[in-house]
Amino acid sequence: MTDPIVTVATAEILKLAFNEFIKTSAGETAKKLTGEALTKASELRQKVVSWFNKKQDLKAENAIAAIQEQGSLEPLNKLTTYLDNEMETDPIFAQDLRKLAQQIINIQNTNQEQVQFGEMKQLNRDNSKGTQIQAKRIDRIGDDYTK
Repeated sequence: MTDPIVTVATAEILKLAFNEFIKTSAGETAKKLTGEALTKASELRQKVVSWFNKKQDLKAENAIAAIQEQGSLEPLNKLTTYLDNEMETDPIFAQDLRKLAQQIINIQNTNQEQVQFGEMKQLNRDNSKGTQIQAKRIDRIGDDYTK
């Protein structure tokens, strides 16, 4: 029996890998992926696809094809089960996938530094609001004062 925590991790790995094909709210992740994160997601997807191709696992290959063609969650759930089993039998493969998935998450959460007027700096994470302070002046970033 698979560990529920591992199952959740596997599902998230697959959502990151196949985000551009998923048409539901899970596909919202795709909107957050840009540049390097998209490259890493593609690399993650290639690792999963090539793993099952090498194993000649027809069920998994069919699930992958269905995800790419239909964009629905049902084949993704099936693939999660198949990948769970593979990750349990090959911990090195599992570690590689988790490491790559964590890199994607880290890229998504990377601090964005804004420099204004040469001296003011602000670090934003996850659409947070921030405050900038510079000698006799305070600016609030993220609030809408136009209303």
